[in-house]
Amino acid sequence: MIDKDQFCEYIREYENAMYFLALSILNNQSDAEEVVSESIFRAYQHLNTLKNKNAFQAWILRIVHNTSVELIRKNEKIISVEELPVTAEINHPDYTTKLTLQDAVASLNQPYRTVVVLFYYEDFSTAKIAQITNTSIVTVRKQLSRARKMLREILKEDFNS
Repeated sequence: MIDKDQFCEYIREYENAMYFLALSILNNQSDAEEVVSESIFRAYQHLNTLKNKNAFQAWILRIVHNTSVELIRKNEKIISVEELPVTAEINHPDYTTKLTLQDAVASLNQPYRTVVVLFYYEDFSTAKIAQITNTSIVTVRKQLSRARKMLREILKEDFNS
């Protein structure tokens, strides 16, 4: 069983991953922040359901994923596309490339955007992604493959323009 202090420590450790997962699904910073807060609340309420504290990361990200999807369904609206936060400095030589890649990832539809963020930005295995998104490993691999093709096309268009 995880106590309150351990729970807070885990939340601090995974808060960036939680936020970027919610943002990848919702494409809205304020909605992502709301989902993270709600997910932390739900996780704390249901902490007794976590059987293995080593599975905390996948467990909390699954809650974030489900809460994000629930918010989309609840709002029944089209989510407007916003840029992912840019962490590179403008004077950095790779700034334009990073911005172009972030724009390309942000332009992907779901579930492709989510699997790309979890695989490349959060460095999760396909098995962990399948667990988080409640799909099969085969499905995650197909989604990653399709997302790579889409990104290749998007980036090819951007660089040829």
